[in-house]
Amino acid sequence: MIIDVHVHYSGDAQLAQALRQAERLEMVLCLNSINLEGTVSPHSPSKEFVAACNDRTEAAAREHPQRIIPFWYLNPAHGAAACAELSRRVAQHQGPQGVKLWMAVKGNDPRVDPVLKLCAEYRLPVLQHTNIEAGGTLPTETTPQEMREMALRHPDVSFLWGHAGSDYEYGVKCALGLDNVLMDIGGNEATNGYTELLVRHLGAERVVYGSDATGRSFTSQLAKVYGADITESEREKILCRNAAALFSRQRYD
Repeated sequence: MIIDVHVHYSGDAQLAQALRQAERLEMVLCLNSINLEGTVSPHSPSKEFVAACNDRTEAAAREHPQRIIPFWYLNPAHGAAACAELSRRVAQHQGPQGVKLWMAVKGNDPRVDPVLKLCAEYRLPVLQHTNIEAGGTLPTETTPQEMREMALRHPDVSFLWGHAGSDYEYGVKCALGLDNVLMDIGGNEATNGYTELLVRHLGAERVVYGSDATGRSFTSQLAKVYGADITESEREKILCRNAAALFSRQRYD
């Protein structure tokens, strides 16, 4: 079995295709919706928009319980309402689940703290979109350095660093010494040596497979793992065992 920790979709046709591919690949999808069909994802979504996205994720997980693990999309700028949204979703879904944070606020913004404290209580992994670009990172995007600050402030939360920070070499430096961080390799090009870089400096137990589908293909992102010069045991950790360990210690009450 493969666990893909980073999957989102914009339309029902996309999801149907992803599910067909996941079945062939014996893959479980950690799925979230950060936009609604026919819309562009707002960087600062309203409470109503977030709830509608999570309704879609919940419905998909209910229809495909063996194939989908829901990741609840939240906007921490909503304050207590964001925490209430998360508590409601956790209570409704008695099974593996997680949280997706995108670009509403930076990861080291104090407004994120109440949500993360709740994630620690529920033992939910938090997938944070992480990026840095030479041409300029967007004002509310979380950089690897800001992710480091986020992880240090919340040592009881397990973080999945989306895109491994985008710049793997910089990202891995920012992740050194952080036992509560796992690097999600999804979303960049399938470039030789990058997975090996993460394994060499952090250890295979701190790397997880993510595709960033449906924006990327499963196969191009799987190539980063199957084509890497690592041991079979390390490959199994990245593809399944590390993520499975996160879900095995969750509580839902």
